[in-house]
Amino acid sequence: MNHIDTEILPYLPSAVSSALYDLGDEWLNDLREIRIRVKAPLLLIFGRGRRVFDGVFCSKEDLDSTFRKVCGSSAYTHRNEIRSGFVTLAGGHRVGIVGTAVLGELGKVEGMRDVVGLVFRVARDCDVAVDGLISRILCEGRIRNGLIVGPPCSGKTTVLRALVRKLSQRVQVAVVDERSELFPSLDSVPVGCDVLRGYPKPTGILQALRTLAPSVIVCDEIGNLDEVTAMADGLRSGVSLLASAHAHSSEELFRRPPIRDLITLGGIDFAAFLRHDAVGEVGKVLDEEALRNALAEVSSSVPVVRGDGVDLHT
Repeated sequence: MNHIDTEILPYLPSAVSSALYDLGDEWLNDLREIRIRVKAPLLLIFGRGRRVFDGVFCSKEDLDSTFRKVCGSSAYTHRNEIRSGFVTLAGGHRVGIVGTAVLGELGKVEGMRDVVGLVFRVARDCDVAVDGLISRILCEGRIRNGLIVGPPCSGKTTVLRALVRKLSQRVQVAVVDERSELFPSLDSVPVGCDVLRGYPKPTGILQALRTLAPSVIVCDEIGNLDEVTAMADGLRSGVSLLASAHAHSSEELFRRPPIRDLITLGGIDFAAFLRHDAVGEVGKVLDEEALRNALAEVSSSVPVVRGDGVDLHT
């Protein structure tokens, strides 16, 4: 049954596992998500659509048991992931958690209770063509800074992984793999690549700069101020950066003030936007000038936020 057999099925309630066993390899190879919720039928999401299993239900006990397995019987060990709303399994599969937030001081999420649903997102290491992007990154004797941009399930992590494998054959690469999604096992790490697992991205970027002497630092799904500020520190240190960012379009990307500042100040040489309808395929690439022109075109509709800018020159 491929990797789903060993990496996902052991966590699932028996009724759900049986339903998956009965699907056959053709459907399993197209499986994208497994959605289970208390007193609701099993829902599977495929590349070709969705399918509801009206006869397969999960009890609260089933959900609690599955959640304990996902956390390795220790929710405390995974508390930082749970605060973010998901846990990553071996193989890079992400389990989203549906429940009630436990809030601490200043409204910060400290944990989750009353788990009523789990969403298993199936990670797939499919082949993608990245030679065109490699030629943009390794260009004119330097390593250019790039963003891989796309919506959920567009293949951002897959593309980054493929780029790291190619780049590490030429230069030293450091990967800050906060959720262990890029390279979930030691066997998958290519020669010429160092992987920092479990580090928050700002801390991991600083650690890589101080200790690993990389030519390029790679991280997945950047966007908040601390992460982009750490990227700016790397740029000032002469290290190139490659990262992915969540957005459906350039307009949506520009509405994230830290990334907008990074583009405005010349921190990004190009942004590759992935297609919505084909995993891992690039729809368009904007170089630095095109990015700035596109930003100027939408600037009137993008709110100006003060006090959160990123300075590349201090």
